[in-house]
Amino acid sequence: MSAGERPDLRTLLRAVPAAVRRDYVTTLAVQWFVLGTGLYLFHLVARRGSVSGFAYYQIARGTVSTFQPALLLGLGLGLQRYLPRTEHTTRRLARQALYVETALVTVVGLIGVGAGARIADALGLTGGRDAVVAIVVMLGGNCLCSAGLAALRGNHQIVDSNLIYGLGLGLIPLVAFLSAETIEDFLIIQGVGATAVGLWGTLVVRRRPASTAEDHEPTFKTLLAYGVRRMPGEVALPTLYTFPTFAVAVTMPGRPDAGYVGFTTSAVTLICSVFAMLTPVLMPRLSRLFHRTGENAGVRQLLTALPVLAGVLAALPTAVILVFAPALVHGFLGREFSAAIPILRLGVFAAIPLAMFYAARPTMDTLLEPKFMSRLLIACLALEIVVTAIGTVFLTPPHAAVLGLAAAATALGFDGVGLAAYAVRLPRP
Repeated sequence: MSAGERPDLRTLLRAVPAAVRRDYVTTLAVQWFVLGTGLYLFHLVARRGSVSGFAYYQIARGTVSTFQPALLLGLGLGLQRYLPRTEHTTRRLARQALYVETALVTVVGLIGVGAGARIADALGLTGGRDAVVAIVVMLGGNCLCSAGLAALRGNHQIVDSNLIYGLGLGLIPLVAFLSAETIEDFLIIQGVGATAVGLWGTLVVRRRPASTAEDHEPTFKTLLAYGVRRMPGEVALPTLYTFPTFAVAVTMPGRPDAGYVGFTTSAVTLICSVFAMLTPVLMPRLSRLFHRTGENAGVRQLLTALPVLAGVLAALPTAVILVFAPALVHGFLGREFSAAIPILRLGVFAAIPLAMFYAARPTMDTLLEPKFMSRLLIACLALEIVVTAIGTVFLTPPHAAVLGLAAAATALGFDGVGLAAYAVRLPRP
């Protein structure tokens, strides 16, 4: 291929190594299993707990999604970015990350026990302290499981990471629900099981084969410094999804509308899962590629085209959900949840620009300084809050909340495309 020739998209996609395609397909299959069990749990919780129990479950999931990135201190991305550059310190960094995470979740657990009654009142939970303790246990388990998962992904142990992911965040929640009598017990059993899986995942991290190349390996201080700077963005991203649920729960306490909004954001998550799995597959490879080797024009062109392709592909399932929203709501939740249909139809459009962002994310997280991503995500979260606040003047709180999500997603998607294109043009340090 001549230097001036620009291959078309089909040629670029065919140039993707078979190992990358295989790892992506297997990781995506496990992701769909996790999301599938999550959707099935929506159905089970709605049947057992009716609209009130379903709203509590959505608030619990939203709490975990909001606070988990803060407790992870950005170590999830840090492990995926820096473990590929290690050979002798791989296991040490993974275990140091687990020690820090264990200390953080222990402190938060004690706070949850002590202030559980006040937190329950603020969230409108009727279960009081017991309801908050159950959420905190689930939060701690998910954090420890995510730390072990990130270490395995950063060390390119695809089989092990997929096993940990599917077991800790897919199978165990299902078993926990079938073993529990109440929603609170379900969350506690799920958290304890995820903790055990996360510990196991960290213990099976292997040392990378040593090479003859002389290179300065990153230390835990390097990893933590990157993670802390990246943490504001990691907190802002899930808050984009959870803010609509909390906004409705606060403005309409005791009403089932928060659950309807949570179901909508879950539908958006389902569509974006196809593209979110690009990060654990591509980021460790890109980190090692751009750290160790020279320029690769084909890779850079593919990374530039990927976000646009993701937006086109995401439009297809979005259209399906838009058309079949009544059947989906009635089938998963029941006919008493019909009020969720217009909210779902309005909010699902956010999936298209969010898919573009997720396709651009591996490039940005690998090649850009953490401040770029953090500032982008915080600005989009601020936009969501402002649009939601203005929207409540003219619309009902649920419609205003999903409109705010759509506005933030649009800004995030198009800015992500521009930043990814900028990142691939940067000279390699």
